[in-house]
Amino acid sequence: MAALLTHYRKLAGMAKGWAIKALPGWSDEAHRDLLARHGAQQVDGRTSASTMSAPQLRALLEDYGRRGWPGPSSQARQTKPVPPHIAHIVRLWSRLGQAGKLEHDTRPALLAWCGRQLGTSVADLDSLSATQCQRIIEALKAWLARE
Repeated sequence: MAALLTHYRKLAGMAKGWAIKALPGWSDEAHRDLLARHGAQQVDGRTSASTMSAPQLRALLEDYGRRGWPGPSSQARQTKPVPPHIAHIVRLWSRLGQAGKLEHDTRPALLAWCGRQLGTSVADLDSLSATQCQRIIEALKAWLARE
């Protein structure tokens, strides 16, 4: 529950920053008034989101949403789907990790291994060509097949 409260408080700060930039006349005082309207209490002479419960914070964020704040979910909708060949590489890497054949089954370790296989630096899997992806997939499948 503490993690959820921390997340909501961060979102409230993001919403406040958006409102100050996007809403004419919005200020810290307007934000504090909105906090108080949704149940925030005074701490050391200031209205604080740290005194709010999760439902109160959720109501605050919904209020900002009604004012036009797009929220963090707008970025999630803009993400592109993972191409099948990259998903296949990640699945094979994960299987190698589950089989105990890897010391580290992390994304940076995968990128480093791909770089060694291709003889070049690999910043991300999206930068690989179809031919390079196929080489990586075949190498991973061969590694999985080994005893």
